[in-house]
Amino acid sequence: MFVYQGTVEQGPMFFDRLFPGALAIADPEGELYERFEIARGGLREMFGLESWKCGLRATRQGHRIGRKIGDAWTLPTVLGIRDGAIVVEFRGEHAGHHPDPVELATALRESHGH
Repeated sequence: MFVYQGTVEQGPMFFDRLFPGALAIADPEGELYERFEIARGGLREMFGLESWKCGLRATRQGHRIGRKIGDAWTLPTVLGIRDGAIVVEFRGEHAGHHPDPVELATALRESHGH
């Protein structure tokens, strides 16, 4: 399940292309982001050297920056929640810091039953 800062109408533009069939919750006011204390970056986190390096790498891989929806200063965050508790947590240190999807899936599997 994904939570995003756009409207219900904006969600399919992203999720239908990248995660077909995914369940997603629109949170345009950022209430869940605030509740889970999702960090906001400053100039260094958004435009520092590490963010630029990641941006160049992403561009070489064919990724482009699309129209920003929601708070552009929100840092990448992934929370795995099971039975009401956070069981896996990734909080990005800068705009280009994203979790490895394989490591994330492994951590979620390993957290099952613990």
